[in-house]
Amino acid sequence: MKTKNFLLITALLMFFYSGNAQTKINNSELLKSELDTISKQKLPIVSVALNQQGNWIILYGDIGFSFVSMPAKLSDKLDTLNKKQIPLKDIDFVKKSGWVLLAEDNAFYSDSIPENLLSGLKRINQQGKIIKCIDVYKNQSVVLYTYKSYYQQNTSSLLKKKLSDLKYRNQKVKNVALTKDDGWIVLYAAKGFSYHNIPVAMSTKIKELIQNGSSLNKVFFLGEKWVVVYDNYKYISNL
Repeated sequence: MKTKNFLLITALLMFFYSGNAQTKINNSELLKSELDTISKQKLPIVSVALNQQGNWIILYGDIGFSFVSMPAKLSDKLDTLNKKQIPLKDIDFVKKSGWVLLAEDNAFYSDSIPENLLSGLKRINQQGKIIKCIDVYKNQSVVLYTYKSYYQQNTSSLLKKKLSDLKYRNQKVKNVALTKDDGWIVLYAAKGFSYHNIPVAMSTKIKELIQNGSSLNKVFFLGEKWVVVYDNYKYISNL
């Protein structure tokens, strides 16, 4: 496992098991342990992602990251940005070996992603728009920029309608996440959320957080698992 942050250093053992048709997380216990350590130090959990090989990565704080096994190009890019103290904002994986990393302002870095997604990101970047988050699930992708504008490819009509409605209502969208069976969740304003076809246990937990006065930050789907970040550094999950 590789961890890079001048505030957090952990030494943990690593084990791996192979996945089936549905991507399995390589050592979910280690992932949970890392998230617990980050949360206890009250460092913001920025992003959590899983690639098709079952390997995970966490972005936290401004420049921190932790992962088990990543492509060399991604690992090198993370090291370079860390040394330059450049804040990281989001990361996701695309198909078998692609990835997209969002950094400070509207900067992004990528490798082996579809041309239409790359063109969309370049267009947003050239316009000087601030890219907030990206999420990719199979052939679906959504990029949120300036909190109210979106680039979408192959997403469901329900999600498109919801995002258009939120934009019309001038609502600040914080996070969009995609999952299987055309499932999705959108977090907006301080405590607003809308969803379709997500696990019942997940929606129940989110409602409890809102009732208890928590502010929702981000949601991440990791195969059959999920992570919900709230109050910046706290999280709930089914890991």
